[in-house]
Amino acid sequence: MKPDFNNMSKDQLRQYVITHQEDKEAFYIYVDRLKSNPSTQVYSNSLSPKEIDELVTNHLKEKQN
Repeated sequence: MKPDFNNMSKDQLRQYVITHQEDKEAFYIYVDRLKSNPSTQVYSNSLSPKEIDELVTNHLKEKQN
């Protein structure tokens, strides 16, 4: 019996995919979840050093909360 992938956290699903590499369904659900909630932020290369510092500082503050 397969677990309910929709009720698994992203980390739980990732671990399942790693340990059950033959399970294509789980892999595709994991990839879909990653695509639907990207964690990568793209910024312009024209930012000043001060703007970059502010962005990094704000990001770190958000991670701590």
